[in-house]
Amino acid sequence: MNRTAIAAILFLTVLLSPGCRKDLPVDEDFLAGNDIELKVGSTLIHRYDPLTWQLSFSRERLEYRVFNDNMSEYYTLVSSELPLEKDQRITGTLTWTTPRSSTTKKDLPFTVVKTDSQGTIWLWNGKEKIGISVRTIR
Repeated sequence: MNRTAIAAILFLTVLLSPGCRKDLPVDEDFLAGNDIELKVGSTLIHRYDPLTWQLSFSRERLEYRVFNDNMSEYYTLVSSELPLEKDQRITGTLTWTTPRSSTTKKDLPFTVVKTDSQGTIWLWNGKEKIGISVRTIR
């Protein structure tokens, strides 16, 4: 095989390798917001409304829940550890509903990209382009 063919094969191998997929930068709208919400790609899946939604947190199970009053819409995150500070990396199982389906993604890596004094934590997964904010209830 000549050098050009070998170089082309190596280039295509690296290009098509799933391990080489870059993390996408944090969605600026997600990062700038103060809402508790779930975004997948550019789609807002759920946004917490204190008039019709509830928040729940279990320290024992490291589980965050954000759900409407009749539980027809929700998202949950079961975390590998308690997210506390910016740039901390965790993994988690994320489940959410839409009007037509329920989706679960296991072992998703997240990075804490923002926190606030109320215990709200903004987490980002760059490969899946998922932004989730939850609140640690004290």
